[in-house]
Amino acid sequence: MALLQQIKVGTAALCLVMAAGCTQVKGPVQSSLDDTFAVSGIAVLPVRPVIEFDENQTLAEEELLRNSSVVMDGLIKEALADKSGVRFITTPLQVEHKGGGFTDLEKARDIAAQQECNTLLEVTLSRYVERIGGDYGVRQPAAVTFAYRLYEVGEGRVLCHGRFDEQQQSVMENLLTLPKAQSRGLVWLTAEDLARDGIKEKFSQCPYLDDK
Repeated sequence: MALLQQIKVGTAALCLVMAAGCTQVKGPVQSSLDDTFAVSGIAVLPVRPVIEFDENQTLAEEELLRNSSVVMDGLIKEALADKSGVRFITTPLQVEHKGGGFTDLEKARDIAAQQECNTLLEVTLSRYVERIGGDYGVRQPAAVTFAYRLYEVGEGRVLCHGRFDEQQQSVMENLLTLPKAQSRGLVWLTAEDLARDGIKEKFSQCPYLDDK
């Protein structure tokens, strides 16, 4: 009986360890398609600012989002510069409205087909706050929030998706930020640098966008 009890205890402990290990694993976003899907090209839409008309956004904040979307366009071009088959679409297909709805799929299919692409990348920007201060001291840290999805235009199935939402914190505010802060050089980033870091982080989690 004692031996049986030890086996039960050992088995329970092993299950707990395995469960804990599983909950800590953070892999890339999984594709909804199988591994045989081949990307012939990626059509990249202009970044769309999410304007919340029924919220307390000021005209200045709305204008900042629109201007910052252009900055994001440049950062995405930078991030995908070494990938072949990428086509950047300059014609906006979206209408601004609450909730940040995505592009009409039929229009997206037409645009992608014209560019000989079978996937479409769409990014929405809902927050872009510039830092107030310098590299080593700020009164207001930078903050950026954006979301993306990459989908196959034939049936609209999502290949990858993700969301970046960060207001930079000091190490003293949150010790968990130390590894990230060290990789960034222990300085306060501008909103552009924070957005660049976020794009790199999120695109690296998608096998179709990763430049490796």
